Amino acid sequence: MQKRIFFSLVFLSCSIILMSTTLKLPQIFSDGMVLQQQSDVKIWGWGKPKQNISVTTSWNDKKYNVVVNSDSVWAVKISTPQAAYKPHTITIVADGNPLVLRDVLIGEVWLCSGQSNMHMPMKGYFGQPVTGSMEDILSSENENLRYYNVKQNSSLEPQTQCEGVWEKAGIQTTGKFSATAYYFGRLLQKTLNIPVGLIHASWGGSKIEAWMSKESLAAFPEIKIPTEAPEKRVAPLRSTVIYNGMISPIAGYSIKGVVWYQGEASQRDYKIYPELFKTMHKDWIQKWDMGKVFPVYFCQITPYAHYTSKSAALMREAQMKIAQQQEHTAMAVLLDVGEENILHCANKKAPGERLAYIALARDYGYDMVPYRSPEFKSVNAMDNKLIIRFKYAEDGLSTFGKDLKKFEIAGADKVFYPAKAQIVLNSVELSCDKIERPVAVRYAFKEYVEACLFGINGLPVSSFRSDNWDDVK
Repeated sequence: MQKRIFFSLVFLSCSIILMSTTLKLPQIFSDGMVLQQQSDVKIWGWGKPKQNISVTTSWNDKKYNVVVNSDSVWAVKISTPQAAYKPHTITIVADGNPLVLRDVLIGEVWLCSGQSNMHMPMKGYFGQPVTGSMEDILSSENENLRYYNVKQNSSLEPQTQCEGVWEKAGIQTTGKFSATAYYFGRLLQKTLNIPVGLIHASWGGSKIEAWMSKESLAAFPEIKIPTEAPEKRVAPLRSTVIYNGMISPIAGYSIKGVVWYQGEASQRDYKIYPELFKTMHKDWIQKWDMGKVFPVYFCQITPYAHYTSKSAALMREAQMKIAQQQEHTAMAVLLDVGEENILHCANKKAPGERLAYIALARDYGYDMVPYRSPEFKSVNAMDNKLIIRFKYAEDGLSTFGKDLKKFEIAGADKVFYPAKAQIVLNSVELSCDKIERPVAVRYAFKEYVEACLFGINGLPVSSFRSDNWDDVK
């Protein structure tokens, strides 16, 4: 008996020693990862307090030394070179024991986040396909386009680890990739001709506050912070828990920016959504602690006939306000890709590539790319007509063969009637025989509509209104 106890104590002592000297990294720091080019990239992990850690990068043979803090955490910033296709290694040594990260590429890294329309994989959902996915998956072999999927996890407290693995785009893998993220990354990689890394973290049905930290929500006392762990099926509706489980573990991993596809679950909160978005953006920048601001480019929610909140048009308007009023943001207008009876539109190339147009124009010097949809600018009354003018329509407007039937105008009585519409250069003239003195206009301001007005670049004009009559549907 004493002999058994002795060996048990020896085993326990050895285990404690082994645990105290074991070097650990977040799973996102692993073979095949992509690091943001020309940046001071933070690498961190855990070890024994006061333990000496060295980090050596193969691209310049530079060694960085750091000592583990009393809380067992260590962190060091390494300088990355210009993007290139050459794979590198990073060697991390603790107590003479090396940990080598292999096949590391230097390029552009983007976080892709949101709810189910971001989550929707290239292979589609059950009964809900992605247009053209078969051909695109079969032609997707590309070791320079890589994808890290953050496993869905909710928590009451901020976590430090998340499950995931870096994968290269290819026939065996691309079907699992977020379709919006893939089309975004594919166009970036092809155009920039450098490696691109996509970090994907999304959860269907999630409200924006689920992606926000407890500290950031202090300004919104009406939003309650959960004190008990929610069941998985309702986790997306609970504030902070997805941030804690999926964003907190990767906050600090250097990125160029964020592409965001969320809003369907937050429609009832359209009045405060712009402020929630602004607060989340600001908080994420602080949590990443990269010493610089990064952009968040987002998708407009698509038209759909069965939104239960009946606030889709108001939500699209709220999203437009974000793009117009908040710095380092832009919106991909999607009024032309919605489906009447399916929330998850099959056309995922449009969202992904329109987000890429924005990034290419605003972050990579492709300022010749006409990435903006025309936007409502002003309305003026002339006799019994309304003249609608637009920004970003210097080259004119087009219906691309569609009937221009989505305009409504109203008089002082706030009763809207369908309007006769005619494109005149880069404006639209409206009239209605039933209204002698029109004062307000709405375009496609419904739950489900099919866009009929576009810029010459093929991008749709978003739904809009000139009034503020929220009670008038």
